Amino acid sequence: MTDTTHTRAAAAHLGGAVRRTELGCGLRVVTEDVPGSHTFSVGFFVRVGSRHETEHLHGASHFLEHVLFKGTRRRAAEEISAAIEQVGGDINAYTAREHTCFYARVLAEDAELACEVLVDMLTGSLVRSEDVEAEREVILEEIAMHADEPAEVASDLVAARLFDGHPLGRPVIGSPGSIRALTRDQVVSFWRRHYRPSSLVVAASGRVDHDALVEWLRPLDEVSQPHRARRTAAPPRAHRPGVSVLRRPTEQCTVSVAFPGFGVFDDRRYPLGVLGTVLGGGMSSRLFVEVRERRGLTYAIDAGELTYSDAGVFTIEFQSTPDRVDQILSLVRDQLAEVVAHGVTDDELARAKGQLRGQTVLAYESPAARMSRLGGSELSGDTRTLADLLAGYDAVDGEDVRAVAREVLAEPPFVAVVGPAVQRRRLERLVQGWVQHVHPGKEQS
Repeated sequence: MTDTTHTRAAAAHLGGAVRRTELGCGLRVVTEDVPGSHTFSVGFFVRVGSRHETEHLHGASHFLEHVLFKGTRRRAAEEISAAIEQVGGDINAYTAREHTCFYARVLAEDAELACEVLVDMLTGSLVRSEDVEAEREVILEEIAMHADEPAEVASDLVAARLFDGHPLGRPVIGSPGSIRALTRDQVVSFWRRHYRPSSLVVAASGRVDHDALVEWLRPLDEVSQPHRARRTAAPPRAHRPGVSVLRRPTEQCTVSVAFPGFGVFDDRRYPLGVLGTVLGGGMSSRLFVEVRERRGLTYAIDAGELTYSDAGVFTIEFQSTPDRVDQILSLVRDQLAEVVAHGVTDDELARAKGQLRGQTVLAYESPAARMSRLGGSELSGDTRTLADLLAGYDAVDGEDVRAVAREVLAEPPFVAVVGPAVQRRRLERLVQGWVQHVHPGKEQS
């Protein structure tokens, strides 16, 4: 079966009729009815996240996500969750750098209830002073918990370095100082400014009656229009190599080897995705075989990307005892040099494309996953279908992969290490000699 045939078969499997409606208030509704589903997954996506915060409002998006669960004019805090849990569903929320999402999953017959509870939260919350103070303490505990996770800390170090001076470089969760400084008035003002219909996308998937959902959302037509989310300039795509070591009393070091990547709309993401899969996309990948299987230096090693609307990060991540970090980084550098010099084999290319194809379909198998993709794509203006994404990967050839490897991986990385003491000078020498080793003849910028 050819790649194109595989793509068509996968796209057909993804099925489901997608419908879109925009209300007069600017609220967009996008749904996918999944044949045979008995569940309803709905998300209210708000076009504001930590990226849109000024420095003195750092953490406001995440803070607001918390306090909107603390009670409305109609429901106490415990009644919000009880309304959904008593019918066997679940309700939650998350804050990201470019949006915030409140979501629920219920049986299809309870769809209207889920929507009514979420609308009530987003428009009728009380945001009382005592609730703000209670959640302030909860968030400070969450920040402390975050600081105890080496992988989270390494990720924060990478973001701060690659997006230095830009809001993308700040932690979504906020900092102890910024959370302590936020006032109730600031949180309420942030809510009123950003949580308005024209800043919202409501996405639903499963057994969905699109027309009924639109009617349930009509009360939002009465809400006044918002101030748009604060625009921020794209972060500069600049290489900032180096080594950062943050001591933590752990047995192993957590290491992230980071390079600037591409934004979600950049077509170079397709060959970069293939490259990441060849290098660290599973137990048959180059780095896993070389570092784990042949040498037993780590339990796992992975490669992948994190993307935003106009920027991205490509990372290679592993954990090991401190005495092995420089050896593993040297092996990583050798493998990247091999790809830059010779590209990937035809077999590696075919396996990676097949792996990406299957993972893409499997990732959106559930109605909840489909809802999440629908909402995020609509909010960002990404009109590509899953079939389009599959076709993008299928179109990648070996020269595309080598070209993106030469562009991204031949530059020296930023290496973040969290854990016990390491031989920092050895790591710095590896980074300083990166270009000469990986891409001989190219001058290091």
